[in-house]
Amino acid sequence: MENYIEELVAEYYKTKGYFVLTNYWIPFQTNRNRTQKGKDQNYSAQSWTDIDVLARNDKELLLIQVKSIINRKEVAEKINIYFDRITEFLNNGKALDGKADIMWWTKDVILKKIVIYEYKNTPPSYKKIIEDKGAETIYFGEVLNDIVKYIEDKKGVKEENAIMRLLHFLKQNNQINIKYETIPNKNRF
Repeated sequence: MENYIEELVAEYYKTKGYFVLTNYWIPFQTNRNRTQKGKDQNYSAQSWTDIDVLARNDKELLLIQVKSIINRKEVAEKINIYFDRITEFLNNGKALDGKADIMWWTKDVILKKIVIYEYKNTPPSYKKIIEDKGAETIYFGEVLNDIVKYIEDKKGVKEENAIMRLLHFLKQNNQINIKYETIPNKNRF
């Protein structure tokens, strides 16, 4: 399923010179319980999760999860588990075939975990749960501000992404005026 925020975040990092992949699916193991023939069983099963946006340049590897809303403590805790699973996959150093080496993804770069969230009024206590585990939280409005500035500064830009092309068209024809309030003291870009 396509997500316009994921698409815009991916395009944003491309404009910054990152090599970007979206929706990169990775396997992980879970422990499950079931009752079969009257007996409780605990077993391990393979599950999957995706990295919403994976962006790499010569200095850093960004693992980005896009969330529309972080409205419960459990959601924040699940985000931390999500990043743990991705980190475990990367530390394993093997591609999906289980053989090819992907250690180069993390070699000589800083690994950053980022959550980009859409709902501005996310409680600080939920963001703190995520930040305490080493991930950064960024309000999508800040990214969108930078995208609009990028569009304003460019003339005749070739955009392959439909949403970026639409924003470019609307901005160049003075049909939109997007301005978002930024979070003070957090110059992220």
